[in-house]
Amino acid sequence: MSKRILFLTHESALSGAPRSLAYFIEWLKSTQKEVEITTITLKDTIDKTSHFEFLSDNYYDFSRLQSRPEYTLKERLNRKLFNLPIYSEQEKLIQQLSKERYDLIYANTVSTLSLGVRLKKHFKDVPLILHVHEMRTAIEQLNSNFKQLSNNVDRFIAASELVKSHLVTFFDINEKKISRVYECSDVSPDLINYNKKINSAQTNVIMVGAAYWAKGDDLFILLAKEVVKRDNSFHFYWLGSQSKERETVNRADIEKLELEKNVHFLSYTSEPLKVVSEMDIFALTSRSDSFPLAAIEAGLLGLPIVCFDKASGITEIIEKGGGSVVSYLSIQEMADSIIHLKNNQSTYHLYSEQVKQLFKSCKPDVISQELYNVCFQYI
Repeated sequence: MSKRILFLTHESALSGAPRSLAYFIEWLKSTQKEVEITTITLKDTIDKTSHFEFLSDNYYDFSRLQSRPEYTLKERLNRKLFNLPIYSEQEKLIQQLSKERYDLIYANTVSTLSLGVRLKKHFKDVPLILHVHEMRTAIEQLNSNFKQLSNNVDRFIAASELVKSHLVTFFDINEKKISRVYECSDVSPDLINYNKKINSAQTNVIMVGAAYWAKGDDLFILLAKEVVKRDNSFHFYWLGSQSKERETVNRADIEKLELEKNVHFLSYTSEPLKVVSEMDIFALTSRSDSFPLAAIEAGLLGLPIVCFDKASGITEIIEKGGGSVVSYLSIQEMADSIIHLKNNQSTYHLYSEQVKQLFKSCKPDVISQELYNVCFQYI
């Protein structure tokens, strides 16, 4: 008999947590032939095409369904004549799914927890796993009712030890109910420079991610100012989307700090990893970032990583080698680490080799096996 898993994703765009989930589903489809996949997305991609739709046996886009009941004449007559309740399109889908047999509900990110709990109440004895990719601040922002809803979760998967500690400390989750499984990603071997050396004439530092408070785009500019005033050969590149507000604010800051020649916010590219592979150092300026995929990819490409303590699960890898962990929000210390890498070629080469090896444990086949082991305890 096939095993049927109902996956919930907050969106189908392949970035961050959805991309990690897509890796897992793809691995399941290729290695576990008896597994049947149903996926519900709360938000589809703009062009209405989805990798999840391709990977899943059944696929539903909640954003296309009305969340409120539509009181049509037919619906009102049925209620009056036959005492039939009026349901929204979303509730009708939930009722339709509740007639099916599922072995597991897998909610990916805290944004899907509310739907996961609604579904669990319709099913009998179906376990609910919540994969938490967020830390305290993001959890509180995304789901104000998280603490109460979490009582319905049978198993938590934390994207890092830091996420796990936040669940225990700030939300009173029993540590025995949490499994730590890191995020995953991969890069093409063609992009890896197996003898990477830093360019002393122009040293390129990169950060990847959407520009907003959690990723620290403002800190990135301040870091560039501190480094460039000591060594003008450094260039800083930010690769990721910007809202109109962030674009105008960042541009003004760059101009006022006279960094136009040294700080570059790059426009969209279809080959982001090619851009990253051409850089020298990855500066993870995030304030709150559970385990960013961009850092995994930079590590696999051999870029030493500098990051803030207490801000990201990436520190759990870099503490073993491959870069530097500096005091939380210390621009001075991060600048010192970056300049040290340029001026010490042997250290740079050592970190480059270490970081490539360390992040091999975060490749999709390794992480997917870990996720599988957690899930199938409950099936």
